[in-house]
Amino acid sequence: MISGRALRYFDTVARCRSLRQAAAQLHIAPTAISRQIDLLEHQLGAPLIERGPNGISLTAAGELLAAQAQRTLRDLERVQEHIADLKGLRTGRVSLQVAEGVVAGLLAPALAKMGQRYPHLSFDIGIASASQMVEALRRGDADIGLSFFMPRHDDIVPFASAELHHHAVMAPGHPLAAASEVSLHTLAEHRLILPDESYGARQALERAAHRAGVTLVPTFKTASLETQKALALNGAGVLVLPPMAVARECQLGKLVSIPLSPLELEAARIDLCVYRHRQRSFATEACLSLLASALQTRQDPPS
Repeated sequence: MISGRALRYFDTVARCRSLRQAAAQLHIAPTAISRQIDLLEHQLGAPLIERGPNGISLTAAGELLAAQAQRTLRDLERVQEHIADLKGLRTGRVSLQVAEGVVAGLLAPALAKMGQRYPHLSFDIGIASASQMVEALRRGDADIGLSFFMPRHDDIVPFASAELHHHAVMAPGHPLAAASEVSLHTLAEHRLILPDESYGARQALERAAHRAGVTLVPTFKTASLETQKALALNGAGVLVLPPMAVARECQLGKLVSIPLSPLELEAARIDLCVYRHRQRSFATEACLSLLASALQTRQDPPS
């Protein structure tokens, strides 16, 4: 039977790809890790790692075990959290996968408030596209997904949703900066900075452009919001984002946010999602409740 200690040691080695770094993280001697890996290889009847001049690499069997180890250790952690809930200790860790555009205006203020209310909780935050979030929720790598236009699946449950309208965003010196509203036809005449087609917001923009008979060809295509904003700040082109994503830059006068015609582009749906078949800990429930409340306060009023 595989011990929890051996699994934890192997998981650390798989992530570090170095016995020495794994030992440093675990505060043990490298020989102790080697012994546990030798034991695992004996129990499973297959080599798990290969040592080379550039460090550790995993064999095919090692890759399989590494994937399972992550899930098993996370499940054990959830059990510990549920037991802590029964004791009223209010501890635990929440893993979130989010769209980068919600971090500054929504996620950071909400989690800061939650950290003050529950100081013993901790959070793992990853940036991902909506499709990546679905897989992370299914694998158990994420407890919560928060993104624009999450794909609809039977096993991915929207806990709360809100709607925000996208704006055209550009530097103050841009020719469109003085406009009161921007149409898709006008947008198509300018250099655009957009995410790739795997992002729900880009897909919604393409659908709207198709209906309007417009072709939008980005000059710059990048998934990184910081890269998008840096390009816009330097006058390289126009972004299409909800104002929440650039609120700080607009307040400082570094960027200008102009509404897009609401008749052309549908509102951006922000979905707060969980996996249907996983029991939720107190930490996850508390985080969901706070984020749902924050979503409602930032939702565009109905037109």
